[in-house]
Amino acid sequence: MSRPVRYLCAGGVAAVLYYAVFAAGWALCGSWLPYLAVAVLANFVTALPTYQIYRRLVFRVDGPWWAGFRRFYVLSAGSLLVVTAGLPALVELVHLPVLVAQALVIVGSPLVNYQLGRLWAFRASTTKPLAMTSASGCRATSTSSSLSGDNTHISGTSTR
Repeated sequence: MSRPVRYLCAGGVAAVLYYAVFAAGWALCGSWLPYLAVAVLANFVTALPTYQIYRRLVFRVDGPWWAGFRRFYVLSAGSLLVVTAGLPALVELVHLPVLVAQALVIVGSPLVNYQLGRLWAFRASTTKPLAMTSASGCRATSTSSSLSGDNTHISGTSTR
């Protein structure tokens, strides 16, 4: 199964999970807790299981867990910003019921989140050491600078 198909399947599971947590929170606390607070809580509660779904099933990443989760939660916070803007607009301006408005808001976020997840939150690490250094000093081969066009040694001498 291709990654976009896995993403759609995982996104469906994540959306159902988020919506279920939101709906339960709204049913239990809606009489005294604002719907935006319920949305924030649902986002927080579903972040960890959703991260595991995307990490293991969609992007199949084995890198550092905590660093990946932090990047993923930035995406989740971005989705939360969309919710905090879209939900009140649909509820207060269009006069939709809260659960209907929430369902409409969460349908649009996968389009953006897939690209951000692929390119940033679940990207493969591309960090490589510049050069091996010996115990006697800092010597390395030259590296090119694509911005200035010069060729500079790590030891500080220039070949210009």
